[in-house]
Formats: sequence, C-alpha cells, structure tokens
Amino acid sequence: MPPQTRKYYDDWALKVLAILAVLYTLKVAKDVMLPITLAFIFSLLLAPAVARLQRWHLPRSMAAMLILSGAVTLLAAGFYALASPAAEWLSKTPEAVDHLRSHLGSVDTESSNVDAATRGLDSLAKELSAPANPGVERVIITDAGWRDDMWNLATNIGGYGTLSVILLFFLLSSGEELLRRFIDGLPTSRDKNTVKELARQAQQQMSRYLMTITMVNSGVGLVTALALYLLDFPDPALWGALAGILRYIPYLGVSITVMLLTIVSATTYQTMALVVAAPMGYALFTALVGQIVDPFVHGFRFSLNPIIVFLWIFFWGWLWGAAGVLLAVPLLTLFQVLCRHTERLTPLARILGEPNYATRS
Repeated sequence: MPPQTRKYYDDWALKVLAILAVLYTLKVAKDVMLPITLAFIFSLLLAPAVARLQRWHLPRSMAAMLILSGAVTLLAAGFYALASPAAEWLSKTPEAVDHLRSHLGSVDTESSNVDAATRGLDSLAKELSAPANPGVERVIITDAGWRDDMWNLATNIGGYGTLSVILLFFLLSSGEELLRRFIDGLPTSRDKNTVKELARQAQQQMSRYLMTITMVNSGVGLVTALALYLLDFPDPALWGALAGILRYIPYLGVSITVMLLTIVSATTYQTMALVVAAPMGYALFTALVGQIVDPFVHGFRFSLNPIIVFLWIFFWGWLWGAAGVLLAVPLLTLFQVLCRHTERLTPLARILGEPNYATRS
C-alpha cells in the first residue's frame, strides 16, 4: 500500500476512534454532562434578559439572581399546581387500563384466551421447575414497581435541576467575562473574530428558537386546555400543560399526546364520537399550527432535514433518555451554527439544512 493511501486510512481511523471515544464519554458521563448542557442552553435563553437589566444599571450578578429566581418560582408553581392531578391519574392507571379493555370487546376476548393460555404455561413451568427437595425454599425477587421508578425519576430531576440552577447562575453572572478571557487568549485575530461571531450567532439563534417555540407551545397548551374544558374533559389544565411540554419534541411529542388523550377519552366517555373528539381535534389543531403559525412566528428559522431531526432525536434519546429527547433539537440547532462557522464542517451544515430567511414587513 502506498504511503499516502496508508496515511489517508490512518487519519480516518483516528477520526472514527475519536468519535467513538466522545460518544462513550457522553454515555458514561451522563450525570455530569446533563446538568452542564441544561445550564448552558438555558443561559443562552436568559442571557438577553440579564443584559437588558444590566443596561438599567443593575449589577450583573443581581440581574442574574432576579431572572433566575423568577424562572424557578414560575416552574415550581406550575409543578405544584399540576402535581396533585398527575398523581391522581397515576393511581388510576390500572382502572384506566381495565376501562379501556371494556371498549375493545373482541380484542379483549382474544386477549383473555391468550392470557389463559399464558397462565397455563406459567403454571406448568412452575411445576417443572419446582425443587426436588421440598425443604428448600425458593426466593422470588419481584419488581419494585412503577412507584419506585417514579420516585427515582423525581430524585434524578431534583438532583440535576439543583446542579443546573447553580451552574446557570454562574454562567449568567460570570459567563460573559469567561468568554472574553478565552477570546483574548486566542493567537490570531481571525480566530478571535470567528469565536466572537460563533458565540453571537449561537446565543441569538438559541434564544430566538427557545423564545418563539415557548410562546407557540404555551399558546397550544392554553388552547388545548380550553378546548378540553369545553368538552368536559377531566383535568384539562394537566393535559393542556402536557400537550404544550411534549410539543418540544418534534414529531414524537404530538403522537404521544394524541395517544394519551385517546386513552383518557376511552376511559371517560361512552360514545365513539366523544372518544375521538379530543385526540382528533388536537391532531388537527397542531397540524394547523405547524403549517401556518410556526413559519409566521419564526422570522428566522433553520430548515432542518426531517430525517436528520428524527435520527438526532433517536440518538440523544438512546444516549441520555428522556432528557436527551427534549434537548435534541436545541443541540442540533447549536451544532448547525457550529458547522456554518467552521470551514471544514460547511458541507455538513448543508446536509443538515440551510437557513431560511423570512422577511418581515
């Protein structure tokens, strides 16, 4: 093999190994990287508000504390208001499943036959696996149950949230000075200008993306809650808030909301027209919002390839679970900004999707 060809393959092998090392590090260091990523993304969202308060001659640390305290208070109030109905619905899960089965008569009959056959096979397996010595006791380890899973999830959210809030305060109060020192340490003026433009674009696009999608999703949640209230749907505020939150997940979020509304409708109403009213109405409403409202609200938005978005969400969901699914699109937006300002990654930016400029009158 010629030396140039060998060097080419060696370079690619090193790049592949480096990518695999980064992926492995992200997977293993989830408990460390997740709070840092959350704090970094929210710092891009809240930094313009902090800068505005600073222009009003308020110290940056005080401005960061005020903005952060207000955001945490609003989130805590929302969780407190929705915690009780959410816990009530979780306790009703077995009853809801039985109620849903009653609407599916034929399917329920077939499933009952399958369940009976399965129980027979389980009984036969237990008899065959019984110990020969009757004096020996078998120890059966049972599953902890969904309540322990929910408790572990709440504990993780509390831990990640606390670390993210602390780091977010320092990023809002001292992050700009840290970035300035980093830029001053770069060797050439070209590198300094590139990093300045990259930081400016990242903050501008991320804050604009998060602000606009938050306004749209809040409106979707409010309209959904009002429509569910008019349909006499149980706990409309809970499902409206859940519809707005899940809409942060492209494609999958709307599907999950439709599925949940279908289950609750099937356990609440008796007629098929009322059962399909809430999920079908929400699906049509979100489709209308996606085709008309979203392009109008986003004065400048990234036209991301749907295939890339879906694969990106799947990848981060595998890597970091539910938190990765929620963070996937903001991270993809930041990655596209990075590709557009890095010469070697410009072709990759074109694959991800070119930016669309929508003029405002």
